[in-house]
Amino acid sequence: ECDIQEKINFEVRMREGICKLLAVSTQKDQLLQAVKNLMVCNARIRAYRAELQNQNEEPISCRTEEQSSENGTKEWVACRAKVAISDIRIPLMWKGSDHFSSKEKSQRYAVFCLFRMGAEVFDTEVAIVDKAITDICFENVTIFDEARPDFQVKVEVYSCCTEEPLCVTNTPKKLAKKLKTSLSKATGKKLKAALEEDSTESLLPADLVIPGAKYNLLAYTTLGLESAEDNFRTHSLTITGNEESSFWLPLYGNMCCRLVAQPSCMTRDMMAGFLNQQQMVGSLTSWRRLYCVLRGGKLFCYYSPEEIEAKLEPALTISVNKETRIRAVDKDSKRRTNNFSVINPVSGEAMTQLFATDSRDELHKWMEAFWQHFYDLSQWKHCCEELMKIEIMSPRKPPLFLTKEATSVYRDMS
Repeated sequence: ECDIQEKINFEVRMREGICKLLAVSTQKDQLLQAVKNLMVCNARIRAYRAELQNQNEEPISCRTEEQSSENGTKEWVACRAKVAISDIRIPLMWKGSDHFSSKEKSQRYAVFCLFRMGAEVFDTEVAIVDKAITDICFENVTIFDEARPDFQVKVEVYSCCTEEPLCVTNTPKKLAKKLKTSLSKATGKKLKAALEEDSTESLLPADLVIPGAKYNLLAYTTLGLESAEDNFRTHSLTITGNEESSFWLPLYGNMCCRLVAQPSCMTRDMMAGFLNQQQMVGSLTSWRRLYCVLRGGKLFCYYSPEEIEAKLEPALTISVNKETRIRAVDKDSKRRTNNFSVINPVSGEAMTQLFATDSRDELHKWMEAFWQHFYDLSQWKHCCEELMKIEIMSPRKPPLFLTKEATSVYRDMS
């Protein structure tokens, strides 16, 4: 709760600074950037406050969950995941006469995207678009670190016509006077007083509107688990506004991007420790001691933990997926009673590997880890079939779709 309040306080301070910057900015690009940043601050403050309210109401729901689990059945909770959205491309559908005619000056638009998931809000850089541009491209890689399987990423596209005349003066007092006439009389007086005192703490409008630098929601979509894929994919956009709107752009109605989900069960060791594996040589039974790691739908078995650090290949790799069966083995020799088997179908037959733990407590821990792993796989579905890679783009590295010869995205969507 304190952490969220600190975040709110930070965004409020950022908003104060942005308002002061707006008061002295005279350049169009500075104003467009500042207004965008102000919108992002406001969106984060609203998201944090909603999260704070949810946390205050949470104890009631927590007590309900505890009561429901008292009947002896464990309530599994799926692992979290990193969700990354990147390589955004929004095609435009200009008329041929508009796109190919470069003789007359074309209107220019400032465009950016806002991404929301729960209390997290991220934005892209501002892209300047005119009729010579066929696709709006954003190079940002946006990562949400604590996504649940039912995550929803809301993508919002905002635009602003940069050709509209700016009604901004170059001093804080003049700006305050200007705003005083455009806002209500009481609000305008408060803002003027705050700026004169060099402080915006007494009043910060939630959505400060600067004439000539106003962004409007152009389109939006929501992406969930079913949209996650380790490839460039097309998604439908819901378009707002129309040709009469000053911020309107002729969108094709689709957005291309790469949405990747990396469940922690695919990247983190869910369980690790020494196990004894049974080996059969003819009619003779022997056991070998292995250091085993459960991760990413596999049980990796090494002779020692040092082999992992040395990046050596495991001595044995066993699949642990939705086809796998794990069974605790009760009957065995007197020496080893803490056994379990891992059974996988191979070529129509059951392939069984038998392991023994050093204690009953260790057996319980391993069985719990397997059940948790199976639950994670069932909730994250196709995202657990193979690890999806999140590519952190370097400043000099061009977007994925710019590294190849241009291929019309319109043809891909037809």
